[in-house]
Amino acid sequence: MQKERFLFLLKKHLSKTCSPSEKEALFAMIAEMNNNEMLADWLEEAWHSFTPGEALTQEEADAYFNAIVASSEKNSDAHIAPRRGIRTIGSYWLRIAAIFLVVLTGATTWFFINRKHAVAIADNAEEVYKQDVTPGGNYAILTLSDGSKIILDSVSNGVVASQGNAKITKLGNGKLVYENAAAPRKVVYNTMSTPTGGQYRLMLPDGTEVWLNAASSVTYPVAFTGKERNVSITGEVYFEVKKNTAMPFKVKVKEQVIEVLGTHFNVNAYDNEDAVKTTLAEGSVKVASGNNIMLLHPGQQARQDKNDHLTLISNPDMEETLAWKDGLFRYNGADIITIMKQAARWYGVEVVYKDKIDETFVAEIPRNVNLSKLLELLELTKQVHFTIEGKTVTVTR
Repeated sequence: MQKERFLFLLKKHLSKTCSPSEKEALFAMIAEMNNNEMLADWLEEAWHSFTPGEALTQEEADAYFNAIVASSEKNSDAHIAPRRGIRTIGSYWLRIAAIFLVVLTGATTWFFINRKHAVAIADNAEEVYKQDVTPGGNYAILTLSDGSKIILDSVSNGVVASQGNAKITKLGNGKLVYENAAAPRKVVYNTMSTPTGGQYRLMLPDGTEVWLNAASSVTYPVAFTGKERNVSITGEVYFEVKKNTAMPFKVKVKEQVIEVLGTHFNVNAYDNEDAVKTTLAEGSVKVASGNNIMLLHPGQQARQDKNDHLTLISNPDMEETLAWKDGLFRYNGADIITIMKQAARWYGVEVVYKDKIDETFVAEIPRNVNLSKLLELLELTKQVHFTIEGKTVTVTR
């Protein structure tokens, strides 16, 4: 019964008809079986019964599968940076990757990497990419009210400063906490900013949790006073707001104000993106831009374009939107420009395009792998090619 259920779900996934709950069930079965040889046998059975579509010939499909299996035999002890929490993997995970890699539907290239296992496809990545770039990490700068700056990754854990009545403490997990923030006589503001290739967490004096993505910032008072809690941001920031009905929480981002009482939401407001996107995960928020006001419910997104037009998106891809917070690159039909914008911010590189790449990609890849590994996995689709020279990545067909 378990085998029939697995093959049924896998077939639906490969034909892109899996519901979100069915997809979750499939991945859960894979994770639960772990090193079970039966899983490898089932996957091989699925592979042999798989019929490629027009976008992929049988010869190409076999070539992908054989290349990955050959790589798994050569690198059965391969691993990526175990100190970062990536577990050593064996050939069965490469078989899984093969099954998910070779399915092309229309112009979309599919492949899957389980979030708990980073797959080392080949030992010769260093030969293919003469230069490499390490991933970003917990890097941020705290700017105090007098303009002085504290480079958080360079100071020891513990109390790093005092502002007003607040004690500012750096924890050991890339997080800064404000404590004992009684209201001062004068409102004092701090700013946390992350560089390209940085991320950081912050707990505001009211208990609100804040996640900053790369090249982002948040400005806030060291103690909230009055009738509102006001902060402003740039870049991409995720909030889990501490509920306080007597003091609404407001986020100022460009020409937009987001008002909440207590909720979880993500704001993407990078200058090189085509819109400011506010995506609600839990609770409710009110998004206001000029005379335009929009109330969001969980699973909805407000997009404000360059002309300040506000549009409601009823079914945004929540997994893709929030993946960065969970340490992942996740794409469900993303084009190469979208992917490389994120790579540029996380790895601190410049991207140059020599060819137009029309294909879109579906992938899930850990953010803590080197740039060469991300590019190598994308190249396995044979739809795109990359070269790294210093801090410049060139994209060709």
